[in-house]
Amino acid sequence: MDQTKNLLLSLLFFFLLSIQAKSQLYVGLEGGGSKNYLNTNISNLVSTEYNPSYGFAVGIPVLYKVNDWLAFQADPNYMQKNYQLARTDFFQGVYQDNTNTYIQLPLMAHLSFGGRQLKGFLNLGGYGGYWLSAHIKGTMPNILDEPAYTNSVNNAQPNNVFDEFTPYNYNEKYQFDNTKDNRIELGLLAGVGMSYAMNPQYLFFGEARYYQSMSDQQKNYQLNLVPQYNETVAISLGCIYNLSGKN
Repeated sequence: MDQTKNLLLSLLFFFLLSIQAKSQLYVGLEGGGSKNYLNTNISNLVSTEYNPSYGFAVGIPVLYKVNDWLAFQADPNYMQKNYQLARTDFFQGVYQDNTNTYIQLPLMAHLSFGGRQLKGFLNLGGYGGYWLSAHIKGTMPNILDEPAYTNSVNNAQPNNVFDEFTPYNYNEKYQFDNTKDNRIELGLLAGVGMSYAMNPQYLFFGEARYYQSMSDQQKNYQLNLVPQYNETVAISLGCIYNLSGKN
């Protein structure tokens, strides 16, 4: 019994040594673009739609490589998750662009496959984020100011809301309401990409990643609120450097 125990401990010891010998730590920089969708139900809103918008993202990938196919990755990043609210039909021309910036910390299992230099990889994990800032820009009808021209003078029906009211343009920083806005975002992610090891120190990569928020943008401040979730696709290019100096 003691011999079996000693043998198992010896095997475990050599296994841990082999992992340590093969492990490598990489740190680098990445940047790219994002496309965000606001996933919500607008069936109760008339002549309204939410459109996806583009933004940018930058990050600092940190990868701990256990062996040739398995690694663990953290990727603190700064990402825009933008979207547009637009009115249609009679209200055509009324809109609001929402520019939202988040700081995030994705944690992932990094699975790679392929040759010695050129590899494909898959990232699976989750993330936590904080809604850092927001900006709103848009146009709405100014109900306190009628336009200089109006179809009502000619007893004609207006074709658009701006036939009745002058447009009011705004461009300002969004003021968060701590009783309504949920600034903590938690979610899941999946990514796929390709990497190329130029030499033992530098590794270049490209990745497409999908983020699905699991937390509502709003706090539960009233009954029958319609949840709002971010869905984000990000494409990035980057380079990481092998700090361990191992081949």
